[in-house]
Amino acid sequence: MYKCLNCGNTEKFLGHAQEMGEVIIYKEDFSSKNLYEWIYMASKKSWSYDLKIKKCFICNSENIIDI
Repeated sequence: MYKCLNCGNTEKFLGHAQEMGEVIIYKEDFSSKNLYEWIYMASKKSWSYDLKIKKCFICNSENIIDI
């Protein structure tokens, strides 16, 4: 959980997330017009992620702490 020290926001932040691991990739039909979306289902065995918080969504401050 994160907190902006300027405005007190603990709900929404801007940043970068990257996920990596084994997945099953398939197409799914979500409409009656035969438009397809690519979907993936993650394997819990080999999943890792990297998350970097850049700034507060509310006040744009970079004064963020991990709480």
